Amino acid sequence: MTDKPEKKQVSLVVSDIDNTISDYFDNWSTAWDKGIQMMAASRGLDPDKLYEEIRDNASGYARFHNFNDIQRETPALSYEGLSAEERKRLEKEDAKAEHEVSKIYHKGNKTYFGVRETVNKIHQAGAKFVMYTDSPASGAIARLADMNFPIDMIDGLVCRADCTTEMVDGKYQFKKAPMQVTGSDCSEYRDQVVAKLGDKLMINGGEVWKPNLGVMEQIIKAHDATPETTVMVGDNMKSDGGIVRMGVSFAWQAHGSEVEPATQVMYGKINEMSDYKLGAEGHLGTLNGFREKDPELADKYERLTTPLYKGFTELPKYYQFASAEKIRANEQTKMAVQAAALKRAAATR
Repeated sequence: MTDKPEKKQVSLVVSDIDNTISDYFDNWSTAWDKGIQMMAASRGLDPDKLYEEIRDNASGYARFHNFNDIQRETPALSYEGLSAEERKRLEKEDAKAEHEVSKIYHKGNKTYFGVRETVNKIHQAGAKFVMYTDSPASGAIARLADMNFPIDMIDGLVCRADCTTEMVDGKYQFKKAPMQVTGSDCSEYRDQVVAKLGDKLMINGGEVWKPNLGVMEQIIKAHDATPETTVMVGDNMKSDGGIVRMGVSFAWQAHGSEVEPATQVMYGKINEMSDYKLGAEGHLGTLNGFREKDPELADKYERLTTPLYKGFTELPKYYQFASAEKIRANEQTKMAVQAAALKRAAATR
């Protein structure tokens, strides 16, 4: 994995959202920890024990749940068997906790410096910009709405099904109902995304996770690109970078991968995804693991990965954006020039 001096032409930029175009983990950790501490205090519970129960009742995937679902999913937070007076008290306290989480969470969802300017450069050159996230559909929409991310900058969105989606004619789509996410109404933004993207909005089943080569093939085909003219941008060496298996370049958002120590601690309490790493050191450890267990894959990482130590805005330093049509035309011109050169060489023999 080295800095590459020669720019590679790409017509398609596929980007993760969390810790790639925006700070997610630190913001999520701060908001959720505040809410969990408040819910523990209202019940006289040990916060660490409550974290453990939340984790165990979310199958180790609590990060992918909405905070207001936690009360219903966690037995220690249940209202069952309580007196009417105690239930009323806890409902009031839980509403305060949810309000505090919502306030911190939505206020903190902001794009990194220079992201919009960089996406503008991608579009001005005729290339496409698609977001591909493992987040549930409602979470992806909520974060983009909080950022007020311009919908005309999004050429495609790929996310996972959740309770705000339904299967219609063999495909997942958003339900035609108000979308409330952590106390915020995202219905208008969702409807604008649906109207703008059409079939470029892809909602996968809840069991589909990155890296998924089949999903990536669909994205590439839908946007008239090839693996060789596509770059995946993300903070996670395994889930985002795994796409190198099919020859797609990987721009590792090393700057975005860093998180605060408190976030590392909190993440360890609430999740059991042992292979999902946080922090640049953890991701480099993942790469070292590939070197030991799968040298062929490690070699692909070395050849196709470019680290963005200063963040998303470094993309134009390593990649030359162009439309798919222009790249094909350039290739045809190059082939014609080479053929003419060979013909001249043959004529002089």
